[in-house]
Amino acid sequence: MPNLFAYTMLFGWPLAVLFLLRTYSTKQAILYSMVFSTLLLPVMTIDPPLLPPLNKLSITSLALLFCLFVLGRRFRLFEPGLITKFILAYFSVIFISAVLNSDPVESGIRILPGLSIYDALTSIFKMLIYLVPFLLGRYYFKAVEDNEWLFKFLVVSALIYSVPMLFEIRMSPQLHNWIYGFSPTVFAQQMRGGGFRPFVFIGHGLPLAFWFSTCVIIAVALYKNKVRCSPLTPFVALSYMLIVLVLCKTVSAMIYATLGLFFVYKIQPLKQAKWAFILSILVLMYPISKLLGVFPTAGLVSFVDGLSADRAQSLLFRFDNEEILLNHAIERPFFGWGGWGRNRLFDEFGKDLVVTDGRWIIEFGINGFLGFFLYYAILITPLFYATKAICHIKEKKQQYYFSTLAIVLVVSIIDSVPNTNMGSIQLLLAGALLGQSEFLISNALKKQGEIKQVSYVC
Repeated sequence: MPNLFAYTMLFGWPLAVLFLLRTYSTKQAILYSMVFSTLLLPVMTIDPPLLPPLNKLSITSLALLFCLFVLGRRFRLFEPGLITKFILAYFSVIFISAVLNSDPVESGIRILPGLSIYDALTSIFKMLIYLVPFLLGRYYFKAVEDNEWLFKFLVVSALIYSVPMLFEIRMSPQLHNWIYGFSPTVFAQQMRGGGFRPFVFIGHGLPLAFWFSTCVIIAVALYKNKVRCSPLTPFVALSYMLIVLVLCKTVSAMIYATLGLFFVYKIQPLKQAKWAFILSILVLMYPISKLLGVFPTAGLVSFVDGLSADRAQSLLFRFDNEEILLNHAIERPFFGWGGWGRNRLFDEFGKDLVVTDGRWIIEFGINGFLGFFLYYAILITPLFYATKAICHIKEKKQQYYFSTLAIVLVVSIIDSVPNTNMGSIQLLLAGALLGQSEFLISNALKKQGEIKQVSYVC
């Protein structure tokens, strides 16, 4: 059970958010709130009546919205544009999904209740809270000049956080248990390669490694621009972070960091943005090929088995679970099964028959193909806009920062196939990419209009 300090930290966090907003600029306070809550708050969820489940992400989002309103800071969650239409359409699908799933479902000894209008509204509100970092990033981080200080802060936070990470790599992941009185995950899952994967206060080795790989990609951009953000030189800081990432023993995070390093360091920014968009489309070919039954599952498992039998077994386990969930989801293909675990399957004793890891299969099972399409449309649209906007950035240094935001987002989209690691920091960066792209395109169109008016007058 969580101790008193854990409850104090979680429910006292709105006061910290208020302090940050009164002390720093709105942009800085939003970034600090997201980063500090992710890295420091306990991994726990409280489900009070008439409110969405309260955890470190939701309580930070609610606190930011409330404090911004109380302090009279102007903000708009829904600015005009294609993304807003996608979000509203996505909310409509969530609502329809709940309405169409009013029937109870028997699964083993479990009887899962039918959904009501209240459940529909609750689900929409939960998704809105989830998207708050994305929407605040879109509204407040429109200036490309913000990227450098934003990147520097994230890299410094990663360098500082590496100290408790290294402690847990050596001594085992115990800090969350020592400070907050409980461990949020199964200890055996953090044992890997004869050692330990750290999770500190993030709750699991996978999301921690993913967050750290995001910071490594950002550190590559700072190194490329020869920008120093710590007593370490950019090269030493990047090298050190790569070593720490390897010690985290998470292969996917190492692959993401390698991919980011290659794109940011070797490819020009204009091409980076285009490749990020292309990769995001290619990633969606996996779920679509699974739906059509043409993905070469057996061939891929056989290839991986030649490299590592353990990895092949893990991959086969994942594919088998996806197959079971997919067959269940296809029974209600357009709007899904709704919430309350109706997208999952249970045995006669009420235990889960499957493990739901990937965001895409969760989305498809809960909200159907339409919900799946709209969720990814929200994420991919900023990448499409970025390909149009980057040519309007004249300074090469700013182009590298901007294209790095695109790389971070496409890596998050790639990771959504096997995992669900996209947190508030990645959502904030995705929103910043969208806001900057819309601002650059809008300014370019205004200038074209002014030139046409001048030409007409002449």
